[in-house]
Amino acid sequence: MELLTNKTKVAEVLQVAIGYNDAEFDVFIREAQDFDLRPLLCEAFYADLITNKEDGDIWQLLLEGGTYTFENRTYYFRSLQDVLAYFAYARFILKCNYVSTSHGFTIKKTNYSEPVPLEERKNMYYKYQKEAHILLDDVKRFVEKHTDDYPSYSGCKETSGKPHTGSFKTYIVK
Repeated sequence: MELLTNKTKVAEVLQVAIGYNDAEFDVFIREAQDFDLRPLLCEAFYADLITNKEDGDIWQLLLEGGTYTFENRTYYFRSLQDVLAYFAYARFILKCNYVSTSHGFTIKKTNYSEPVPLEERKNMYYKYQKEAHILLDDVKRFVEKHTDDYPSYSGCKETSGKPHTGSFKTYIVK
């Protein structure tokens, strides 16, 4: 499946190290797209988004954000790419300094720097997740005001915004 954004777009919104490999960063974007964004959108709308992402102005506006007029009032919304940037950045913060080696996972450390503690990274992760949800709410308001342009969204109201809940639980052991 194609990605809806890339490292360059994420770096326009948030600070990403220039030297960080694009292909490695794509892993965080793919995870954000599959595990964070996709469960918050209904299946039909998400499928249309992936299929039509380069078709026409309506899908480009959704992906790139901008202004629109509704009931004689002008509104502004950030893009779905910005939403993905915040989701991907949250994942990047939490996992970026873990390196898989033939002897297991290591954390990069130098004489001139020290990794941010896990607790602080978790706080930053949740902060960026929360901000992504705020931006997504704006995008959803835009789409809800333009359901003629996005007909597959009309059936989303029952499931949209509700992440999948199952019985599988994970715990972080300190």
